[in-house]
Amino acid sequence: MTADLDRPCPHLDFAAYVAVNRLTAADDDPTVVGYSADITVECDDCGEPFRWTGLDAGVSPAGPTCSVDEKTMCAPLRPASADPDFGLGLPGVAVIRRA
Repeated sequence: MTADLDRPCPHLDFAAYVAVNRLTAADDDPTVVGYSADITVECDDCGEPFRWTGLDAGVSPAGPTCSVDEKTMCAPLRPASADPDFGLGLPGVAVIRRA
C-alpha cells in the first residue's frame, strides 16, 4: 500500500525487521570479530517507512548509526558473555553533512 497524503495514516500498527550480521576478520577468514543489527521499521497498515533521527550516517563499532536515507539503523552488539570492548577494533565509515 502507498501513503495517501490527502488522508494521512494514523500509524497504529508497525512492522520491524532486524537482520543480525556476523562481522568476520576477512572474506577468507571466518573468525567472527563483531556483530551488528540492521533495523528497519514501517507502518504495517500503509507501508510508509520510518526514519531514524539523531543518528549520524555510516557504520561504527562504537555506537549506532543509520543509513544515508535514515531508514535503517545499524547497531553494533555483542554477546553478554563477551568483553565490553568486543568489536571495538573494527573500522567504521562516516558520512559528513555539509551545509
